[in-house]
Amino acid sequence: MAIVLICIGALLFCNGAIMCILSNLNLGVLLTVLAGVFFLAWGIFYKKIRMWTKTSILKTVKYSIAALFCAEVLLVSFIAVYGQYDTANYKEDAVIILGAGVHGDRVSVPLQLRLDTAVRYHRKNPDALLVVTGGQGFQETVTEASAMEKYLLSRGVAADKIVKEEHATSTEENMRFSKDILDVRLGSDYGIVVITNNFHIYRSVSIAKMVGFEKPAHLHAGLQWYNLVPCYLRESLAVLKMWVFPNV
Repeated sequence: MAIVLICIGALLFCNGAIMCILSNLNLGVLLTVLAGVFFLAWGIFYKKIRMWTKTSILKTVKYSIAALFCAEVLLVSFIAVYGQYDTANYKEDAVIILGAGVHGDRVSVPLQLRLDTAVRYHRKNPDALLVVTGGQGFQETVTEASAMEKYLLSRGVAADKIVKEEHATSTEENMRFSKDILDVRLGSDYGIVVITNNFHIYRSVSIAKMVGFEKPAHLHAGLQWYNLVPCYLRESLAVLKMWVFPNV
């Protein structure tokens, strides 16, 4: 068992360390590194931990940690399964493409996957407006929306079909600011489809409903294997925050 824990810890730590180099530093990457350290320590001191937790309050702590781990697995499984099912009918009036990390002025791989999904949607429904939403964050030299617009133009999307929202710094602002723009452009009766990576679908659609979109459809983009742990760890905390503090 100790060897298994050490291997899990080493894999998680290496995953997080490599992501620190390859992508912008974020909470998911940090959590992956910390999870790696946790499992490494558990494996290295496995026998001592078993001895310390046979009696006293540490036994309760051990079972509490085990329960939290099981709850995390269930939550991540729910988010993952939800994100695999698409509801777009390709008759929507607008597409909201949520921003993600930008390296300087270049879209990151997760964001590129979202944009490629949007391009495929656009080819089936060229009349829909494409809303690119996202402000400028840490380690970014342009707004996410600007980088997204540039990418879509390079893929043959007409400029008059792209709508930029460049101020949002969170998923809630992505949705709220996009709705403000679309209400002006399309009135009060229109349908939307949300495009984001699979791990982000559940929370994005939930927030879209919170800000006033009626029956938002969703279309998922994939995710690289090495981003799975960082993204799902961060997203699970974000979903918990949404459930506990829905208006914050």
